[in-house]
Amino acid sequence: MKTHFRFPATGTRLLLTVAALILLSFITRTDVGKGKLAYKTGSKSFDMNIKSAVFIAGPDGFDSGKKIRRLIFTTNALDDKIKSCGAMNCVDQYIEGIQVDLDAAPRLLYWISLNNQLVQYSGTAQNEFLTLTTDTPEHLAGTLKFDQSASGGPAVDVTFDAKLLKTFAKAR
Repeated sequence: MKTHFRFPATGTRLLLTVAALILLSFITRTDVGKGKLAYKTGSKSFDMNIKSAVFIAGPDGFDSGKKIRRLIFTTNALDDKIKSCGAMNCVDQYIEGIQVDLDAAPRLLYWISLNNQLVQYSGTAQNEFLTLTTDTPEHLAGTLKFDQSASGGPAVDVTFDAKLLKTFAKAR
């Protein structure tokens, strides 16, 4: 005995439309970071595969009248944790990777946090190391590439596409 399933034409179209939308949502996913972060301190080396990029904005920690944009590159997505934060500095505790401030100074300001934040390093980088292919208030995409390992800093090579996740009203 053969069983035949017949869907009404409208049901089939609806099913195909839903499937296409789901597939499209995976293809056009933003907030993607892809690349490497390498850092050596003493005898210990850290090599991270960056898989997530987050874009946030808010007041500068030193000058609350100044608004900054920040990119965060990690191995894991932090969206829910960041959304639950009430102030921009709340995000710092969750970072296992690198944060880069774009508007806080004449150069890029960055800091890395590794090994459950037991290893930290901060520095500056030339603005030319950041190439933005999309630069709008709601969306940043491009590449960040620099190597400061000869002077004790990290080597970073990431490509990213991130929509603004959250704008904070308070720095602290």
